[in-house]
This record gives sequence, structure tokens and C-alpha cells, in this order.
Amino acid sequence: MLPELALTLRQQLHLEDFTVAAQALQALTALGKGEGQLLFAEGKNFATIIAAKNGEWDERLIGRLVPMTDEPFALKAFHRKKLCFAPKGLLRGSEPLAHCAAFLNRCRLTIILDIPLTDIVKLSPLQFLLFPRNLLRKIAFAAWGNEIPTSLLPWTLLGQTGIFIWDERMQLRWGWGEPPEIKNFPHGLTVKDDFVILRTDAGIVARLIEIRQKILSGYTLIRSEIHHRVKNDLQSIVSWLRLQARNSNEEAKRVLLDAAERIRVFATVHDLLARSKGDSVELRELVQQLANWSIERAKGEGKNVRFTVVGPEVNLTPKQAGTLAAIINELVWNACKHAFDLNTGIVTVRWEKSGNELKLEVSDNGKGFDPERLNSSTLGLTIVRNLVEQDLNGSMEIHSHLGEGTKVSLKFPIQQFG
Repeated sequence: MLPELALTLRQQLHLEDFTVAAQALQALTALGKGEGQLLFAEGKNFATIIAAKNGEWDERLIGRLVPMTDEPFALKAFHRKKLCFAPKGLLRGSEPLAHCAAFLNRCRLTIILDIPLTDIVKLSPLQFLLFPRNLLRKIAFAAWGNEIPTSLLPWTLLGQTGIFIWDERMQLRWGWGEPPEIKNFPHGLTVKDDFVILRTDAGIVARLIEIRQKILSGYTLIRSEIHHRVKNDLQSIVSWLRLQARNSNEEAKRVLLDAAERIRVFATVHDLLARSKGDSVELRELVQQLANWSIERAKGEGKNVRFTVVGPEVNLTPKQAGTLAAIINELVWNACKHAFDLNTGIVTVRWEKSGNELKLEVSDNGKGFDPERLNSSTLGLTIVRNLVEQDLNGSMEIHSHLGEGTKVSLKFPIQQFG
């Protein structure tokens, strides 16, 4: 099952079906213990359509925009319509990675893969010759057909530890040590805590996974615990407000539940801070969390609203993240409540960064309205405008036409860390 955000993005960009390519991406990152993305060329940028890490969807990256020059091998693969490798690997942060990119002709996307070099061992000349590349290509073709280059599977696994490979007759062709039990697993990809299996009619690939416990220490642990406790306290207030709402009249109930939702937004910021490595909040992850809540809240009112989230990577200070979360929550939920006559539609949150300024837009494809008849005394709109102008030192514009949807544009300077 592909993430809802990826499916909505596919619909908006009118892309071909990329389900099989996404399944290949998921399997390759699971077997290689790496990361990967499917990229769409949009002007001078690449947009991430779907991303996976260690075989799990990484929804934080969906909709991310990066300049094409930041992904030189993806750019080369896109222009040459072929498979491109980084001959000396890459460094992302401090981690050395094997890197490749390939243009996928059928779905018109570019796949990139980053495989950690830390688990790769040097093979002897005999082992290098015996490595079953042709069998792996057959397995790749049986799993994904012509959707991706079949050579990506042997490239991902060459030199990796804990790999076992069987042919179609269930004969073990590669691997050392005790292999996992594979008889009862279905065709396709199976991901367990301690191993990964890809089963096809042409053969089977399995990889044992070492379970490593991540340990936080010192200041990071203390900071994470503080944010965690603040989040819990805020969620307790939310629960208390909801409890009070049950025994209140309709008007009081509406006010209490609205207050609970606004407080929950700040709990989200502290939850992200508790789980982050640094004292910052990544904008895409924040927006996606708010979007998921709005989707569920809208479903409770009988509405089917989908979201698209598009923009580059932006890290926010905790203070600015809290303010922006409150603003986005108001705008997104306002669109969910009022934009769609048929109870279905798409809300898009998109941003661009230019120097130290961020431009963010929340738009919908709903019925629109006459801005001159907008009631500026509405509480939600008043909250948003005050937060933008007073807390963000920014500006806000509203554009809407009957039958053409609504777009709210914000501009504000990004707070610096330190």
C-alpha cells in the first residue's frame, strides 16, 4: 500500500502508475539497509514522489523539492536516460554511501539509491566471480519486470553481509552461516525485525539484520525527555477539554473542542522535538502530521479530503515551529470545513525558500468565494493574521474566485538558530 501523500501527488502531477517501481524501491532499501527516492523533474528542481528507508516508507520526504544540481547523478541519469553510478561513492553527512541513479522509462521518474558502505566487505577474487549476478537479475525481473534496471539488485547486494540467495529449485547459491527459514513466506517482500526476504518464481533473496539499540546520551537525552513531558502535559489538557465538552451545550462544546485542537498542535511540535536529533523541527514532517490529523478529523464529518505537501527541506526553531503549526492548522482545517460542496477535494501546502525568506501557500481546489465578502472578524482568520504579522513579522494575502478555489499566501523571515 503506497502512502496517501504519494498517491495524491501522482494525481496532481498526472503521473503514470509507479506502484511497481515503488515496490522495487522498498525492496532494494530493505535488502541494502539503505535509502532511496523516486524523483520527478519539475522545472529546475527534483520533487520527491515517494521515499523509502530500510524498507519502510519515509513520508517526511514526499513532496520535497531540491535543485537538480544537488542531485548530479540523478540529473545525469535523467538527461542521458540511463543508469549512472557514483564511482567513488558519496558522503551524506559523515556516512560513506554507494550511490546510483537510473531513469525509469515507463513511469518517467528517476530512482536514486544510497546504500551504506559500512556493512560491505571486500570479496576475494573467487568470491567476486562466484557472486550470482545473473540469478539476481532474473529474480529482479521476476519481481518487477522492466520497471527498473535488473542490475540494481546485484549492485545493492554485492559485498553485503548476511545475504543468502536461492535459485528456483531452492538450491542455496550464496551465503555463509545459518540461513533463515524461508519455506512459509509468500511471494513478494517480507520484512521482519531480524531478516528481510524477497521471494519470486526465479529465486529467493534473504538478508539477516542485526538489531542495534540506539542510545541517546547527555544533553540530547535530557532535552528529549523535557519535550516528551511537555507533550504529555499538553495532551492531558486536551483530554480534559474533550471530557468537559461531553457535558456541555452545543456552543460550549464547539468552543472547547476547537481549543483542544489548537492545543494539540503545540503538543505535536513538542513530540517532533522529542524525536528529533537536534533542537529543531523539519517543516515537511510538521505539515504532514497536521495534514494527517485534518484528514482523520474530516472523515469524522463525512468528508474525503486529500493532501499534497511540496517544498524543500526547512528546519525551524521551536518557537517559530509552534507559531507556524498553529497557522497551518487553522488554514488547513478552514479549507476542509468550507471549501468543498461535494465533501471531497485536495488541499495543497507548498513552500519555497529564497535566502532567509520563506513563502508558504495553503490552497484548495474547492468552490472559492468572494474575498470582498469575507468576514474578517472570524476567530480563525483573526488568529492567523495576528500570528503572521506579530509573531512571524510577515505578511498574508488571500486569493479566491468563485469556482476556482482559494489560496492563502504567507511570507516571513526564517528565524536563525543560535
